[in-house]
Amino acid sequence: MDRLKDLMMAVCTWCDREMLTARSCTVSEFHLRGERVEMIRFGDEVFSGRSPQCGDCGVDRGGLHHPGCDLQQCALCGGQMLSCGCRFDEDRIGEVELDSAGNPIERIKIGDQEIVIHYADIPDKDLAVVKGIPCTTALRTVIDLAPDVSPEHLREMVSDSLDRELFGIDEALDRIAEDDMQRHPGAGLLRAVLDEM
Repeated sequence: MDRLKDLMMAVCTWCDREMLTARSCTVSEFHLRGERVEMIRFGDEVFSGRSPQCGDCGVDRGGLHHPGCDLQQCALCGGQMLSCGCRFDEDRIGEVELDSAGNPIERIKIGDQEIVIHYADIPDKDLAVVKGIPCTTALRTVIDLAPDVSPEHLREMVSDSLDRELFGIDEALDRIAEDDMQRHPGAGLLRAVLDEM
């Protein structure tokens, strides 16, 4: 009886409805490289049988399965979506990789726009507010971007920053000489550009 009660309290993390009593989930599509992929409704799958309700997530015939349902058919390959191996953009939400400085970054997609979220301990001296938006200083931004751009682009960035007086050569040299910059790959690349100027 307790097991049945536990099952009756399973709430879908996508639609926030109790799974075994909801007629349908609200997730009608996933995305692949920003393009919509319509989900297959219960009863339209090749292996759904004649049952009026899904035997796993409980949605009514014609309803949308709750993501993670054992019986949901993948709209891409036609296999069991839970185990087929197809990857949608939504599957990548929360994946963490490391940037060139060894800091974690997370890539998510909102529509067709990729958003890259950087995680790092940034000292107060490297923080600024521009038009009400918290961000890193121009100098720290150049240091962080240096490993990910071509040498020519880095020279252009530094030259533009110096021309606009966003930072000075001495200020940059002092900052990249500090202890926390000794392992940052961008600090060495910036030093090489500054030595050329």
